[in-house]
Amino acid sequence: MFPPYKVKATGLDKRAKYILLMDIVAADDCRYKFHNSRWMIAGKADPEMPKRMYIHPDSPATGEQWMSKIVSFHKLKLTNNISDKHGF
Repeated sequence: MFPPYKVKATGLDKRAKYILLMDIVAADDCRYKFHNSRWMIAGKADPEMPKRMYIHPDSPATGEQWMSKIVSFHKLKLTNNISDKHGF
């Protein structure tokens, strides 16, 4: 996914293990296109896809490990192809 989603984790128990997941949901039922330097509504959205969550590849890890660096979801792939086993 570009640009990659990055997050800084805080407030975790340093010794507990955590799994980080990414879940993306639609904000509305519209399709958008980028035109003249802004996002514009371009019709009705496709039917909602089956829910799939992306598990961060460093999971599970301790709270100390998650809080020691910025967590990047740079390998996340978004697709509307339901047969793609590697996409979100």
